[in-house]
Amino acid sequence: MRVGILGGSFDPPHAGHLRMARVAMAQLGLDRVLFVPCSSQPLKGTPPAASPFHRSAMLALAISGRPGWALDFRELDRSGPSYTVETLESLRAESPRDRFYLILGSDSLESFVQWHRSEDILALSELAVVPRGEGGGPSSRWEGRRVHTLKAKPLAVSSTAIRALLARHQSIAGLVPKAVMSYIERQKLYEASRPRFRDGRRSI
Repeated sequence: MRVGILGGSFDPPHAGHLRMARVAMAQLGLDRVLFVPCSSQPLKGTPPAASPFHRSAMLALAISGRPGWALDFRELDRSGPSYTVETLESLRAESPRDRFYLILGSDSLESFVQWHRSEDILALSELAVVPRGEGGGPSSRWEGRRVHTLKAKPLAVSSTAIRALLARHQSIAGLVPKAVMSYIERQKLYEASRPRFRDGRRSI
């Protein structure tokens, strides 16, 4: 089985995430795509703005009803930083015959050499690189490696930009699925004047 893995904070999940999964599934003939929300990203200095509860709930809404797409909680269940290599080792132990593709944007590939045990990641999976933002495909350093450059028009959308719009009470229509937008509105997430929520409850 060919399995795509799309990890990240998903803070919130947006149209770019879903497009990356669709492109990888179509061009690589994937049977499944696992969406893996992280607990914390080692290369980011700040924790996610929304709690794991809310990020998981939004992601579940975003992928609901899409055949072959599933939510995987293993990084939220582990303590400490979320290392992709540990996720891949866990998946490989469970399904040694599966072929794994790590889906990431071209912007993330720029920092891939800084990822924890990046060479082991390449041994455990192949990289499926989707153009994102203003970045192009992989540089020459990746020639001959287990890296697939997928064809897609770059989509300039990010969770950071969406959170900034929400903090200013501006519309995010079209940037996130409608169900996710409704959830954010109901829970009053990402509003600068609101206290943060933890596991669905207001912080005190």
